[in-house]
Amino acid sequence: MSEHKFNDDYISNLMLIEDEQIRLLKRKAKSLKDELDKTNLEINNSSHKNYHFDESVKTLKIENKNILKSSFAKNNFVQNITKKHVLFLSSVILLVLSVNFIDTQFSIFDSESKEPLMMTSKFVIENLRGDTIDTMKSWRLLSGEQLNVNMLNDEILTVEQQDAVRKVIMSTDSVVLDDFMVNRGFQGSESTYYLGWAGAMSAAKETDTVYAIPTDYTIIHSSNGEGNIVIKFSNLMDTDGFSGYTRSVLDDGEILKSYITIYNVDELEASELATILRHEFGHALGLGHSSDPEDLMAPVILTDFPYISECNVDAMVLLYDGNESSQAVCEK
Repeated sequence: MSEHKFNDDYISNLMLIEDEQIRLLKRKAKSLKDELDKTNLEINNSSHKNYHFDESVKTLKIENKNILKSSFAKNNFVQNITKKHVLFLSSVILLVLSVNFIDTQFSIFDSESKEPLMMTSKFVIENLRGDTIDTMKSWRLLSGEQLNVNMLNDEILTVEQQDAVRKVIMSTDSVVLDDFMVNRGFQGSESTYYLGWAGAMSAAKETDTVYAIPTDYTIIHSSNGEGNIVIKFSNLMDTDGFSGYTRSVLDDGEILKSYITIYNVDELEASELATILRHEFGHALGLGHSSDPEDLMAPVILTDFPYISECNVDAMVLLYDGNESSQAVCEK
């Protein structure tokens, strides 16, 4: 690959990450605006009720002083609540305006925005007899052996979603980001992030391990259940509210087969689908959930940088070196 082509690809990857950060900011701004509108409505309703209450006091000419004092106290209480709301809302408005300013600078996005998406994952490892275990397990492959990834029902995906799915599995692209920018360290230190598992596992393979690290994947389409990893795409909503679900089946400590289900795909943007699948595919390769809420493998995906980190790569090295019950500790 020429240096010019490499630079173009690298810049393209950085722009992709930047685009996703702006999209997340838009979602957060939309959420804040909805809260603002809701609170304004409550204030208006309170003021409306006050007006009619005061009018009723004037027209009825209530002579009982105790009732008048009570009415005045209630009215004053509502006014105090309103003042507190206004003070709170003033700070919210400033934040919304600042995010809206960012929004106007990047008009490449659609004017319509959806509600913020809460992406959650369920992960189960079970032996052939059905009992579940709570640990990481690995594939036991021969060196150079491929994993076949079977796509079920992917015809319901858009062209952009299909492209995103393929990149999550097959991409070898990576970007280097400043740790300070992603809340991972001091300014000037850097870390590598991988856009696809092929690239991340190739990086892990640079370290000698007890078991061969799977780096080669073949995508197939079959309704008969073939493949080492079976990915099913569904427009249905999971009854428990999960965005993705991975179930891996073991025998004698090794993964025999993994099943991934991605729900609600017709409601997902291509980048959101990529984030969920990137997480679930990490499970299918053997990783469990991370205790770091900002990590890709956290059970609730909250990170603004949902890519495969050096920590995830280190965890794979530890896992395929036979430390299946151990935990990888990230230094940053």
